[in-house]
Amino acid sequence: MKNSFSKLFWASFLAAVIVIASGCAGGKALRTQVIQDQGQITGTFTLILCSDMEYDSLETLAFLSLEGSGYTLSPYMASFDCGKTNSVSGQNALQEAISFISSKNPNYEQPEIREIYDQAGKVVGYEVRPLYAPMAYGISDVLSTGYFLMSDGNIRVIINLSGQVKDEFEGSSR
Repeated sequence: MKNSFSKLFWASFLAAVIVIASGCAGGKALRTQVIQDQGQITGTFTLILCSDMEYDSLETLAFLSLEGSGYTLSPYMASFDCGKTNSVSGQNALQEAISFISSKNPNYEQPEIREIYDQAGKVVGYEVRPLYAPMAYGISDVLSTGYFLMSDGNIRVIINLSGQVKDEFEGSSR
């Protein structure tokens, strides 16, 4: 009985690893760049608001996915952590994004806005991330994001909390 449970466990574990690895494989990394001029954000966007309740909601981000670009931003988080609103004008989407990220954590200081580029260098969307008081977590930018273009036009967004910050949270809970 114990031996069959062990085999079932390892077979399930291996299947899960393969599914996760195949889901992340094949995407081509895209680049981002911080912008200063918020006035350049024009067009119509799908507004994506994401927040994770763990770690004082530090994994909070907003995305403006440019409609008609041929690409779709797809944050890799549980579906209940993200909400979408279609057909929002650029400046309205930006205002809603900043309002959202600023409301999740009392240590919020300011937004950082990044353009997301496709492989040809064309802007396909924007990331709006919170910067926090450095005294609260040791650093102001606590997130790491990666953008990976999949063959179907989806851009998978991988969101991770900084290892330094995550270690502090996990160390304090022991």
